[in-house]
This record gives sequence, C-alpha cells and structure tokens, in this order.
Amino acid sequence: MNKISTQSFSQHPLQKHNLSSLDEKAIIYSKHKNHKNKMIKEVKNGEITWLNIVSPNKDTTRFLREKYDVAPSILKEFIPPIKRPKVEDYRGYLFVVIHFPVFDKKTKKTSSVELDIILFKNILITSHCNSFPELRRIFNHCQEDKAVRDYYLENDAVFSLYRILDKLIDTRMPMLDHIDDHIDEIEKRIFDGDEKKLLKEIAFVKHDIIGFRKAMKPQRTVLESLARSSCKIAGKDYPRETKEVIGSNIKVWNTLENHKEMIEALEQTNESLFSHKLNDTMRVLTAFSVMVLPLSLIANAFGMNVIGGMPLLQNTFGFWIIVLMMFTVTLVSFLFFKYKKWI
Repeated sequence: MNKISTQSFSQHPLQKHNLSSLDEKAIIYSKHKNHKNKMIKEVKNGEITWLNIVSPNKDTTRFLREKYDVAPSILKEFIPPIKRPKVEDYRGYLFVVIHFPVFDKKTKKTSSVELDIILFKNILITSHCNSFPELRRIFNHCQEDKAVRDYYLENDAVFSLYRILDKLIDTRMPMLDHIDDHIDEIEKRIFDGDEKKLLKEIAFVKHDIIGFRKAMKPQRTVLESLARSSCKIAGKDYPRETKEVIGSNIKVWNTLENHKEMIEALEQTNESLFSHKLNDTMRVLTAFSVMVLPLSLIANAFGMNVIGGMPLLQNTFGFWIIVLMMFTVTLVSFLFFKYKKWI
C-alpha cells in the first residue's frame, strides 16, 4: 500500500468522499513538498503523476531542471509565450505546445491560450497561464473524486494525456454556442432594415471565428505528431484514444467551418441589401438633380443682362410666366420619371 502524503489539509479529499483506506492505487494530491512555489499542484493515481503548473516562473524552471532533468532548451521556452505549436521528441520524454481557444464572457472576445506539456511515461506535466478554467476544473475533479482520477489517470501518462486532451477539445463545443446564437439573431434581423448596425455585429462574429480558427487549425497537425511520437514513450499505441482526440478536433473544426460559411453568406446578403438601399437613395437624388437642372437653365437664361430683345422683359406678368414655365418643366420631368419607375 502506498503512503499518504504527510502534509496537512483542513479537509483531505479522501475524507470528503468517505474513503477510509487506500487501495493498491493510492491517491496523493498536494503541493509538491520539496518546492516552495504554491502554483505547482500534484495529483497521483498509482504510478501515474500529474503536475499542473499555473503561471510558471524561474522557480518553476529550476524545480523542473532539478527534479526531472528537463532540457535547458525547453526551460528557455517554458515561461515566454510560444505562438508556434509543436511536438519535440527528447530522450525519454516529449515536449508539446498546443493552443486552445478560450472565450471571455466579460470582454466577449475569443483569445488563444497556450498549453505546454512535458510527457514522460508515467509523469504528465502541464503548464499554462491562469486563464484555462477547463483544465483547472479537470484537475480539481481529479483531486476530489476517486472515480474521476481512475478515469483520467489510468494505464500511463500518455493514455491520461489523450483523455485530458479529448475532454478539453470537447469543451470547445459549448464555446461555439454563443457564435451560433449570435448568427441566429443576425439571421432574424437581417430583413428588418438595420443593415448598418448588422455590419458591426457581423464583424464581431467574424472576429470570434477568426480567433477560434487561429487556435484550432494547427491542432490536428500537433495531435497527429503526438500520436506518432507518444508510442515511443508509452511503448505501445493507443489507436482508439488518438482517433477519439483527432475526431473531436475534426468535429469542432467542421462546426467552426459551418459557422464561417453561415456568417459569410449573411454578410453578403446584408451587403446586397445595403447596396440596394444605397442605390435607391442615389437614384432618387439623381432624379431630383435632373429635375432641378432645367430650372437652373431657365433662371440663368432670364438672368442675363441683355439690353433689348429679352423675351417677357417688358411684360407685366413676365415673372409669373417664368415661374409657370419652371413649374411645368418640373411637373413634366416628375411625371416622366414616375412613368419610367425611376423614382
């Protein structure tokens, strides 16, 4: 029987779930006893250990170098953000960088969150900034619930990683729901005559989709590389788990592509309606300009300072005759445009 950690807690998770004794796969969860950084937490299930690091710093890299002999090239990239996802094969372990889209409900924006992974045969180390609630939730459930620990931390760390990645990718689907709801709202309002307002809302949705695509598109390549490299660490393949993880990625990507096609179609429809309305406005303004043109011509003609020979110059009713001429030309022009259905 494995030994339980000697660190004290106000309420041990085993007590919370009424586990009076440990079986052959004893569970230990605690902050690492040889490390002062409170941001490193650990959960064990038998021989499998999962270390979750939040907001790594120099103390974290020192701990990884001393405890697990992690290569200096990895430690240099561990703290600063890495925009390029990758899988690197080292002697006895893998270094994986993968990104996940995260939607912030406060700012209503989608951003990309980096997840760094160091994968040994029976040790899984994950590192991220303090903005990955789904991973923290999985880790906390593993701490508190024995059934959850047995589900995620099983066989070896490679198998555990596939289970965790599959869950993390599946949790992207509910994040796409807000995009779907926004698209439905735009679709309902597109014929209400609010083309200007919809232009901005469509731009917001497209920005969200771009954020998701930026994080999700490289994922499949990373997952396929991980499937090829992880068998060297585990000593065996996990074809079912790799297919499930890649399948989840494809499902999210297909949903994202569907949203992209929908919002592009709505954008084209909205632009067509906006252009049609703008053309109607320009047609009316052009018609009025054409109707005013003869009036300006008549006014300029009778406004010339010509001595002698100017019609109606000496006529008592000359002014009213000119006004009547202008009115007649305007009326004839209006009726003509109306007949042609130009206005």
